[in-house]
Amino acid sequence: MRGQREFSELLKDYPKEIILKDGTGVTLRPLKVGDEEALFKMFSRLSVDDLWFLNQDVSDPRRIAEWINNLDPSRVISIVGLMEGRIVGNAVLMMKRHGAKSHIGKVRISVDPSFRDRRLGTWMLLDLVNLSIEMGLQMLVMRLVQDRDASIIKSVRKLDFTEEAVLKDYLMGGEGQAHNLVIMIKRLPMACYDS
Repeated sequence: MRGQREFSELLKDYPKEIILKDGTGVTLRPLKVGDEEALFKMFSRLSVDDLWFLNQDVSDPRRIAEWINNLDPSRVISIVGLMEGRIVGNAVLMMKRHGAKSHIGKVRISVDPSFRDRRLGTWMLLDLVNLSIEMGLQMLVMRLVQDRDASIIKSVRKLDFTEEAVLKDYLMGGEGQAHNLVIMIKRLPMACYDS
């Protein structure tokens, strides 16, 4: 990726302290080796429906350990939200190293049910947007389920994500019901650095 700075430099501002809309303090930092059990516990608190629509099966702690132990920051940056040592949110930015999609980042965010509607997901998304700009990405993509993610779609529109496509009956729910997939895109400004 052209203009991409070193990943350690990009992540130098972590950990970061944020305040949620209810006044709760949460720490944001990169996911690291040693977070396996805490991340597994966060995913364990998600509903069966939430888990069904994730791209990976996170019900196996060995799979989570393998994922964390093989993190490659040139392809995936994963940020966690922590409160009192407990992971309460995970935001992931996935990228291609080269080729026609190397200017695009895909975003996935999971938030502990007890921390939803408190703007943790928004804080984490803004963090990924800023990292993406610093990395020289030009576009972010979020794939959301139209009916179940309606409030998320509304929220990301406020952050200048636009609905680029709706794939009708593209996804199948756990009970066999069809769902529309909404592809939301945010075009990013170019980063300016002082020389």
